[in-house]
Amino acid sequence: MSQTSNIVPDQLTLSVSLSNFASFENYYPTGNEELVAALHHFVAAADKGSKVIHLFGNTGCGKTHLMCATMRLARETNHSASYVPLQSKNISTSVLKQIKGHELVCVDDIDVIAGEHIAERALFQLYERIQIGNGKLVTSARGAANHLGLGLRDLVSRLQGGASYRVVSLRDEQKRDALRFRAASRGFALSDEVTEYVLRRYPRDTHTLFGLLECIDEASLSAKRRVTIPFLKDLENRLGL
Repeated sequence: MSQTSNIVPDQLTLSVSLSNFASFENYYPTGNEELVAALHHFVAAADKGSKVIHLFGNTGCGKTHLMCATMRLARETNHSASYVPLQSKNISTSVLKQIKGHELVCVDDIDVIAGEHIAERALFQLYERIQIGNGKLVTSARGAANHLGLGLRDLVSRLQGGASYRVVSLRDEQKRDALRFRAASRGFALSDEVTEYVLRRYPRDTHTLFGLLECIDEASLSAKRRVTIPFLKDLENRLGL
């Protein structure tokens, strides 16, 4: 299959560029191994099975990383794919109407359109186009499809007709390993002391922790300094953290 397809809207291209780092290689899978395997199969399978996978779980559990990783895997295996973060201020739900011809579409945070009839209809119509074109859809939200307050029953029915997976949040002890794993994937090491320092001082949801890790990495490279507790304290003072 070819990566060429209808031109992705500028808004969508921008959102994709913000998530280039996410991949399955730098995802810490503990607790979600079955889901990761299912997403790999979903991208690779050429059968006539399920056309949709819905991911749900608490904020910060890693849904967005998995969505972007799925899109990346599709593109790396020569499938046309796009990612739509409905939570983003840069994205209008009108983007849903513009996507055509993609073999895989990942729509993040669909709960933000619950109760908005026009947006729900646009997502439903996107699903129908994907169905006709033999493509596939991945969606995410904080809850299962029938617990989001979606008013369009046909949309709920389509989402429930596919596979649904809860994304399991990491326990605190797993977050230590996940931080070190993510740092290693970025090319630097976190000592036990630095890891404990970060976990003591900052919110423990993975969205915050991994965002902080990215900031630390960029600052370390810019300053050409190792990541130590004195370095973090200097960074905090400069950023007013």
